[in-house]
Amino acid sequence: MGLMTTMRNKGGLLVGIIGFAIVAFLAGDVIVSGRNIFGDGQNEIGKVNGESIEYTAFQAKLDENTEAYKKNSGQGDINPTMNGYLVDQTWNQMVQDIILKKSIAISGVGVSADELFDMIQGKNPHPEVRRAFANPQTGVFDPSQVVTFLKNLDTQDPTGETKKQWLTFEKAINEERIRQKYFNLVKGAMYTPTAFAKANFAEQNKTANISYVVLDYASIPDNSIKVSESEMAEYYNEHKYKYAQKENARSFDYIYVDVLPSAEDSIAVKKSIDQQLVGLQTTTNDSTYIALNADTKFAAEYAKRGALPGALDTVMFSKPQGYIMGPYIDGGAYKIAKLMSIKSLPDSVRARHILIKATNENAMAMKTKADSLKKLIDAGADFATLAQQYSEDGTKDKGGDLGYFDNKQMVKPFSDFCFKGTKGEMGVVGTQFGFHVIQITDQKNFDKQILVGVIDRKIEPSSQTSQALYSKINEVLAGVKDASAFTALKLGDGLNKRVAENIKENDRFVAGLDNPRELIRWAYKAKKGEVSTLFEIGDKYVFANLTQIKEKGTIAQEYLKNELEAAVRQEKKATQLSEKLTAAAAGASNMQQIAQKAGVAAQVANGLNFAFPVIPGVAREPEVVGNVFSLAKGKISKPIIGGKGVYVVTVDNFIEAMQLPDYNAKKAELAAGVKSRVDQELLEALKNKADIKDNRIRFY
Repeated sequence: MGLMTTMRNKGGLLVGIIGFAIVAFLAGDVIVSGRNIFGDGQNEIGKVNGESIEYTAFQAKLDENTEAYKKNSGQGDINPTMNGYLVDQTWNQMVQDIILKKSIAISGVGVSADELFDMIQGKNPHPEVRRAFANPQTGVFDPSQVVTFLKNLDTQDPTGETKKQWLTFEKAINEERIRQKYFNLVKGAMYTPTAFAKANFAEQNKTANISYVVLDYASIPDNSIKVSESEMAEYYNEHKYKYAQKENARSFDYIYVDVLPSAEDSIAVKKSIDQQLVGLQTTTNDSTYIALNADTKFAAEYAKRGALPGALDTVMFSKPQGYIMGPYIDGGAYKIAKLMSIKSLPDSVRARHILIKATNENAMAMKTKADSLKKLIDAGADFATLAQQYSEDGTKDKGGDLGYFDNKQMVKPFSDFCFKGTKGEMGVVGTQFGFHVIQITDQKNFDKQILVGVIDRKIEPSSQTSQALYSKINEVLAGVKDASAFTALKLGDGLNKRVAENIKENDRFVAGLDNPRELIRWAYKAKKGEVSTLFEIGDKYVFANLTQIKEKGTIAQEYLKNELEAAVRQEKKATQLSEKLTAAAAGASNMQQIAQKAGVAAQVANGLNFAFPVIPGVAREPEVVGNVFSLAKGKISKPIIGGKGVYVVTVDNFIEAMQLPDYNAKKAELAAGVKSRVDQELLEALKNKADIKDNRIRFY
């Protein structure tokens, strides 16, 4: 029954782990098409190749990923930034599942019943099956446990929940295997010819030594080049390919006011901390009192000299136990601190351990196993031998030895045992990773360390202060009816202005703002020139003016004035400099003569390489370096337009790449490089071909 209970609870977790670790999670059961009670597509997160992703299905998958993340990270709360990451990850998983389904179906890839049987109870079980059905005493996979579990699947759990979870798990590993086969099928089609390997080796190893003259664009003042609207329009029409964007974007200016505490707020916090001071002076349980009354969670950790912040460190190490410092202001808070304890503790410890991994479902069994191992060691068994046999940690091959570490390197329960215990002491300690049989093998550099408890009260604006400021800013905003009024608004007296450019629909960051999703959603509903209502974002009140709307595709010329003007100006400079170099090169037989006529110095660059197109000490110049390897030795090039300026080049010498006896190793290297990119690039190619509509901004 213990195994049944474990699998009943673990089935969903196993699927969650697989889905979280690989992109290939199940979508067949969670992606549905059609309409709903919310109306025509109003509950639709998105659509991929005509297949709808509904909100309820997406949220269910997001909840699974969130719970998996919490379990894996040990975090109870998810901040807005991490929640945004999980939303993006869930979206990518579901999109990738849909776009892969059709390609996989066309490929004919599948998993036979025999192969699935082998993954579950055959000679090659799936890693998650191997882990779930390991013998609790030995840690070795036991196929008989799988057979027993499956035979009793219907009778041991009349609710049918365990069977449902198991079938979901089977489907997950089946889908995972299919996708592995599909990607391997594509990888198998990758071929690297010998000629390609030879060319690549030559590109990487053939070098050139050159002499050159360069006329820098900076030698012509910008204000001497006039650029007309018609020239910019002509350049834009000829170079539209440069100005394509894959996503919609919005730009807006925003004005913000920091919500700061008033003098009255500070006085109120000071009164509160004075009351806490009296309590701290009279309490009989320092730790409990501090934990109950501090705004910041109390971490009962001893600190060595120099580890405490500023004045606290200077004062406390010279005071007796029980001394109270404060109230004082630090980091925007009133604080009082009490010296709770003084000890002589090591600053580094050496220990060894045996890790028995555990989950909530099998914690009791794993704790029992760890206790049993400790008893064996107490009775004379060799610690290192048992570590090699039973530990589920990378140190097992070293007998569990962790070497020396300080009190910040390990998780707190582990560290507390090692630093508060004594040399030679052994115990079983539970952490987020499981249960550790720990033995302290050495402690060194003992020194005075102190335990200081701090009660802090953050000086924050009261609701009255916040409301008064909100009303004041709303009065200001009432006079800002359009973009011109927004632009003319006088700054100062708390009003600050910033610019947010090219914000994408699913961006979760705007410089200076904490979690600005509400503002971004407004930007995608507003019209150009519209002024927003007042938003409360973190510790700021914010209102904005939408300045640009850029839809995916070619960016409109009106938004590219600065870029187009700079590009046309550089083209004109390049034309002038090319003409100057052409005149200087007329009748010249070497670089020195050209340089003298052009009024600059000739330069030398050695070791130029086609695969790394950089002129040492100058710039990355792929156009120039590419031309170098097309020149005949000793021939003077025509002017070459580069990124930094215009060049004239002559090749002094080529150093040819040596010939390899065979190119098999090079072919294998190139093939491995290509295959390593297949998974990601294949998915990107399929996504680029797919018709994807992303409506996440409506919901997240």
